Amino acid sequence: MDFEHLLGLHTGLRREPLAIADIDPFITRALGARTCHVFLSAETIRKQLRRHADLPISAYRCAGPCLRRGSYHQDSTRSAVVLYTDQSIFGAHFRAYIKATQAGHELYLVSFLMMRGRDLRRELRKPYPVLRPGS
Repeated sequence: MDFEHLLGLHTGLRREPLAIADIDPFITRALGARTCHVFLSAETIRKQLRRHADLPISAYRCAGPCLRRGSYHQDSTRSAVVLYTDQSIFGAHFRAYIKATQAGHELYLVSFLMMRGRDLRRELRKPYPVLRPGS
């Protein structure tokens, strides 16, 4: 991930979406997308700053591994919750939410946050179909 680009989105100096990760083609097809590239938009960063101000920008270093290795739970025809436990950088649980655009041309990370263990357990109890278990 281009951390300078991320910092530019965070400070408002950049507007163009940032490529976060490429994900499994099976997952992209399940979400009705035609691409494996997941992007992070300036709009999402602004929303994250309002709703999750406690999330340090450095936590986004875990966004790529989360999307590549996390457990995918499909909650609608065009979106999925991704759950991931980082063992090396933060030692924390993460929840990402990705969504395909209506036409399926793009995939976006629309939410990313750290969770406590009990929040992870609550997410795992939801009856969403698992597209891919975490690795």
